[in-house]
Amino acid sequence: MMISSTILSLVLHAAVGTAVPSTLHNRESSTTAKIDSGIIVGTSAVEPDSQATVIKYLGVPFGAPPERFKPPRRPDPWTSPYDASNYKPACIQKFDYPEPMRNLTMQWFSSPPSPAGESEDCLNLNVFVPASKGSSPKPVMFWLFGGAFSFGTGSLPAYDGTSFAANQDVIVVTSNYRTNVFGFPGSPELSRSEQNLGWLDQRLALDWVQRNIAALGGDPGKVTIVGESAGAGSVDALVTAPPQPVPFRAAIMQSGQASISVENNSSAVSWQKLTKLANCAESSALKCLGALPVDQLRDLVERQSLPFFPVHDGGVTFADKPRVDRLRSSSTGSSIARVPVMIGTNAEEGLTFVYGKNDSRKFLQDSLPNANALTINLALGLYPKGTRQTQDGFHQLGLIDTEITMQCPARALARDNQKVDIQTWRYYFEASFPNTEIFDHSGAWHSSEIRLIFGTYPREGATALQVDLSRRMQTAWANFIKDPQKGPGWAQSPSVAFIGKAARDTGNGQNAKAASDPIVSGSALYLDRRCFLLDGAYDKLSGV
Repeated sequence: MMISSTILSLVLHAAVGTAVPSTLHNRESSTTAKIDSGIIVGTSAVEPDSQATVIKYLGVPFGAPPERFKPPRRPDPWTSPYDASNYKPACIQKFDYPEPMRNLTMQWFSSPPSPAGESEDCLNLNVFVPASKGSSPKPVMFWLFGGAFSFGTGSLPAYDGTSFAANQDVIVVTSNYRTNVFGFPGSPELSRSEQNLGWLDQRLALDWVQRNIAALGGDPGKVTIVGESAGAGSVDALVTAPPQPVPFRAAIMQSGQASISVENNSSAVSWQKLTKLANCAESSALKCLGALPVDQLRDLVERQSLPFFPVHDGGVTFADKPRVDRLRSSSTGSSIARVPVMIGTNAEEGLTFVYGKNDSRKFLQDSLPNANALTINLALGLYPKGTRQTQDGFHQLGLIDTEITMQCPARALARDNQKVDIQTWRYYFEASFPNTEIFDHSGAWHSSEIRLIFGTYPREGATALQVDLSRRMQTAWANFIKDPQKGPGWAQSPSVAFIGKAARDTGNGQNAKAASDPIVSGSALYLDRRCFLLDGAYDKLSGV
């Protein structure tokens, strides 16, 4: 979601023209734990399907209340037990106007919303701990949400880790981080190392896990970082510009990456516009905007739809040429974390990004003002109408966006890893269910896999195949988290796992009958038949 339109434009042109001691034996019965900041008191819940108990520590501070536009710092210790039985606020979110698209964005990606509202005091995380007995520390899934670096929170109901923890015996951590102007301000008054505040937040949260997860029954040496969309880009940034020592042993990227990207100056441009809108002097804009009431500041960036994204910072949080660094890495020397990777995309990712656009020719002409008629014709000719995924102009555009900004970059990253002997598994999610569609024929839309993985899909109207697929996906993700060297249960790249192909919507609201196995490994040659046309464009974009 970070640079979809930019990549679409450029690529089409190029293509067609030290831990706290653990007390494991008490973990089954106690909702109280001692971490380095003090005592936390959580709550417990019984997962209805498995009847297993999960201990939940919600809204635990991993950072002090942040000062606006400043890097995060560790929280001060507390002397009284901290109530971790309820979620705490999300960070300030940005949902851009105009009103119709703003409402749809909230409906699709933030509904139901964060239960505790929003605040600048938001550096908290949630930990879901299986209460099962055992003498060995448990592996950890560290989740980073998506949201175009504009919105999102670790406390969305979709990210409730109860089911995953209960069914897979894995500790789940979901963390907040600052987004939009609060997380990626683009101010020239900030040093280069302080531009990506939201990514510094993520690193502080990972540091909290390393220091404290043992006290909750987890193994700090068995952490897998997992993210979707902007969260997947964040995971890739952590892999290619890792903290030292590396605080994770594996990575999962769902519908996103950061290695094929462009130098994005939108944050700097947006900061300049915001400075003028707020009547601040450029020389003291940081102080002026820092003193602005939070609702006023948010309203300015939302109504003007001002984008704020991460910027390359020399490897503090974002390598200047992450793809080059990956291709130069080896077992004897590497600036990246050479950890096993699982990466995948959804069949209809692009539909939410081109929603309401039905004239594919006009859309491409508007997006590519310098393209001639031949270029447009060639682009459209690669995606002829009449297939299941290109039934009309809207779906045709959706497939173009899906492949150029999501699927083909995932293929490229997997191929890059193969070249330098980094274990990589790839998936392609195709499932569509009537009770999770966001509009007619939305298919496997962007982020639709998340609720199946977390087990938070709606139970009302759920089919037997949906229930089975959710459990199988949970198990595959957990297999990778528990033993990244063995992988999720299918063949490594260049093969790809087709997930949920039997659950494709037939167009009349019904689903196909369950296959014997809803996750099938196979060749990616036909799936990626157009991607090789984009290789040169991706090489140019990423400096290879």
